[in-house]
Amino acid sequence: MKKILAILLAAVMVLSIAGCSKEPAGNNGENNGAADDSDTLICIVSESSQGAPFSQQTWKGFEMINSEYGTQIKFVEALEASEYEVQLRSMAEVGAKVIFSMFDAVNLVAAEIAPEYPDVQFILIDCNQTFDIDNVTCIVVDSWEPSFVSGVVAALTTETGVLGWVGSIDIGVITRFYDGFVAGVDYANQTYGLNVTVEKTFVGNSEDTVKGAEAAKILISKGADIIYQTANEAGLGVIQACSEEGVKCIGVDSWQGGIDPCVFWSALVAIEQGVYNTYTSYLEGNLTENSITYSVANGFPIYADVDYDNLPDDVKTAVDAVMSGIADGTLDIFAYGN
Repeated sequence: MKKILAILLAAVMVLSIAGCSKEPAGNNGENNGAADDSDTLICIVSESSQGAPFSQQTWKGFEMINSEYGTQIKFVEALEASEYEVQLRSMAEVGAKVIFSMFDAVNLVAAEIAPEYPDVQFILIDCNQTFDIDNVTCIVVDSWEPSFVSGVVAALTTETGVLGWVGSIDIGVITRFYDGFVAGVDYANQTYGLNVTVEKTFVGNSEDTVKGAEAAKILISKGADIIYQTANEAGLGVIQACSEEGVKCIGVDSWQGGIDPCVFWSALVAIEQGVYNTYTSYLEGNLTENSITYSVANGFPIYADVDYDNLPDDVKTAVDAVMSGIADGTLDIFAYGN
């Protein structure tokens, strides 16, 4: 009884959240067999606040969906573990046709309850696992490729020969950024006769900017003159520390050069486009895979042109060689860093 009451209360709270809704452009009432999206409710349930950098980036994908299809959208913050199941179930109970979940802890709960709601499509964002469940699709925008290129750029830019990496927490989805970065550094070392090393550390959470700054300063004290941060909100503290200490920083997920001039390169993980593409596939009835990885192969950007344009010519040439090798399959970027 308490569980049912909690779900009902959560549903009331969810429905009180301001959502986006408008008529889709050019909708004449005919959908040629595709799902009717004009009255569809979709939502995202996240363990991170909507104001966190990765959440903001993801939300851009939902804004694209709203702009294109006029779909009703809710963002639900489930900030405590006890809320994950309650919020996911409440959205299913109030009629959400598609439920997006974000981050591993919420994703695991979504996959667990999905079979109880066969008419609801669950899409698990930033999920490297695969679940053999008909109404569950995991999507990830590959972080290895942008991290690899970032490693090449950093190795060819450092003056001390020491790079730093700061992650939020020690889980697979975060350490993949580190592994890709180290692989890129290893490639640069082998290709250009360098001896660049990487120091790493974790913040311990995704929100504490003070600890993020402290983590960065530890690496700077070890000689790092470029730090790659993959720490979500805590990464803003890393950027601040880099700015204060006069070292370069590599941003993550979206272009972060506008935060501070010390961010000379950003490893783009275009999750907003992944969210939009996946929802479009759902509407067209083509969402059949249990897992989808978006990468360079299907046209996803991994760095910003403005950053590339500011590189020295020799570093541009190195980036061009890597991108060409990834595109035509002649460069195995997973063969490095092991």
